[in-house]
Amino acid sequence: MAKVSYKGINDAQEPVNLDDGPHLLRCVKAVYGPGKQDPTKFRTEVILDCPQEPDKNGVFHYISDPNPEGTEKGEAFKFLLTKRFMVAFGVDFDDEGYDPDDILGKEAEIVTKTEKDEKTGMTSTKLVLPELPV
Repeated sequence: MAKVSYKGINDAQEPVNLDDGPHLLRCVKAVYGPGKQDPTKFRTEVILDCPQEPDKNGVFHYISDPNPEGTEKGEAFKFLLTKRFMVAFGVDFDDEGYDPDDILGKEAEIVTKTEKDEKTGMTSTKLVLPELPV
């Protein structure tokens, strides 16, 4: 069999994630649409980068829409996490919701934590959103 041309394969490297801890993060993408695993459930996909560490992987964050079939406790927690994100990044919102376009360009210092999924071996970086001010 002939060799498959794949120039540059020797240069492939594993991605480098942000270290755990606080980082200035900037929202570079915010797209509202159906989820990849369940296209009947919508969410906003936010991609954040760290301007001080441009060679590190971006951070993906998902803001899930309310689910009428969800539990009261689960939905209340989802609302809390969404509000924490909006407050931390200074995104305008009201009782009717938010505009994903308002997320673009917003910055905040947020703690990140990297986790490895034991089943898939994939590593992901999560936001540790600060609690709301009292």
